[in-house]
This record gives sequence, C-alpha cells and structure tokens, in this order.
Amino acid sequence: MGEIIVLLLLIIFSGLIFMQGDEFAHLNESQLGPGTFPQLIAVLLAVLSFVLLIRKIIDMKRAAGTGASAGEQFRAFLHEYKLVIIMFAMLTAYIILIDVIGFVVMTLLFVIAAGLLIGPKKRKNIVILVCVSVVLTFSTYLFFQNVLYVRFPSGILL
Repeated sequence: MGEIIVLLLLIIFSGLIFMQGDEFAHLNESQLGPGTFPQLIAVLLAVLSFVLLIRKIIDMKRAAGTGASAGEQFRAFLHEYKLVIIMFAMLTAYIILIDVIGFVVMTLLFVIAAGLLIGPKKRKNIVILVCVSVVLTFSTYLFFQNVLYVRFPSGILL
C-alpha cells in the first residue's frame, strides 16, 4: 500500500516539474530551452512510476487473499516508511523556509538533521557531520555565488 502512495506522489511531483519547466526564459524559438532537460527527466520519472504502479497493483490483487484490515495495513505502512515520511516533511519544511530564513542557515540545519536522522548517533559522528555540513554548505554557496553567479535566497539571516 505504501508503494502505491509513494508512486502516486512521484507521478504528481513529475507533473509539477514538467509544468514548471515551461516557465524558464527561452533564448530563441529554434533551440531547446533550459526547461527541456528537467521536462525530459520528469516524463521519464512519470513513465517509470506509472509502470511500477501498475506492477504493484497487479501484485496486490494477486496477494489479496491475506485479508489484513485497513488499520493494520496503515500501521504497517507507517512503520515501514517512517523515515521516508519524516524526510519528506523535513524537505517540505526546508523548501518553505529557505526563502524566509535563508539558504545557508536552512541548508546547515537540513543537512545536520538529515544526517542525524539517517546516520549513526555516536558523538564522534555528530562532530564529523557538523563539520561536513558546514564545509558542504559554504563551499556550495561560495562556488555558485562567486563562480556561477547564481543568487540564493538570502532570507532574514543569510
């Protein structure tokens, strides 16, 4: 059941990416625009998700004889996909708050929180995680800001 929900979300997500791909400014009409590659990836993601969705529905119909209740299926879904749900919520909060708080602070918090959620919780690893997140965030920021001239959301902090 959980796979079906995730696949439906992926299909919706790829549709949103495809629609957003047209909003990039085109240099001229004869060349492919900057949104062409994201649209191609979105179509590929949607097609593959749809194929997996059909396979999962067929597999569920074959295994319908087990007869687990809806509550048991939902609890099993939450137990199996707990990390995915938490990471999705963290990513959603990151996307929403990046314009308000700023790229540097939100990226530092997101990378540290994701590392703590997924990785081992030894003290030595936490120190390494914080160091890696600081280096990763600031190197990405400086490279894109000063070399590629890409502006990041500054927010209220940085």
